Amino acid sequence: MIPRLLIGAVAAATMSVPFSGDAWADVSVSVGGVTVMDDGGPSTAFTNGLNFAYAANNSEAGAIGLFGNVAIATNNSYSAAAGLFNTAIADNNSDASAGYTGSGNTAIARNGSSAGSYDGNFNTVQATNNSSAQVYIGNFNTVTATDGSTAIISGNANRVTARCGGGVTLEAQGQIITTPCEAG
Repeated sequence: MIPRLLIGAVAAATMSVPFSGDAWADVSVSVGGVTVMDDGGPSTAFTNGLNFAYAANNSEAGAIGLFGNVAIATNNSYSAAAGLFNTAIADNNSDASAGYTGSGNTAIARNGSSAGSYDGNFNTVQATNNSSAQVYIGNFNTVTATDGSTAIISGNANRVTARCGGGVTLEAQGQIITTPCEAG
């Protein structure tokens, strides 16, 4: 069995997961289609292929596909990664999905947010603080939504930042957009 410290180190690289005490009362880990740790709590991690999934504190994480996918969900969250070399990370009442028909995608959602990259390659999507960031189709996009904002993108090579409650819906190529914040 993989030691708890190693599992915690992998998860803590991107999440705030404690290493000891009651924090391990609800943990599930799956690697390569095998559940390597499940303490019987409500969290569920599942994989097929050569993938890694980690779920803790009433969460669900699934990584499917041939290989290289990582799904991490903590604190009442859901994450799913599929395809090749996709990563989905969700924390604190959030959901993240990466990959489905693409490769090299990263979706990170925190604090009541949703992040997804569904059909494309090498997209990076991040949402924090009750926001939503999505790439529905496209390649090489970088999309960020923070503080109650929404960014919905289809296209290639866009860099979009929605912030301060702003919203962006874009179907284009090669755009750089940042929503303004009101001063003061």
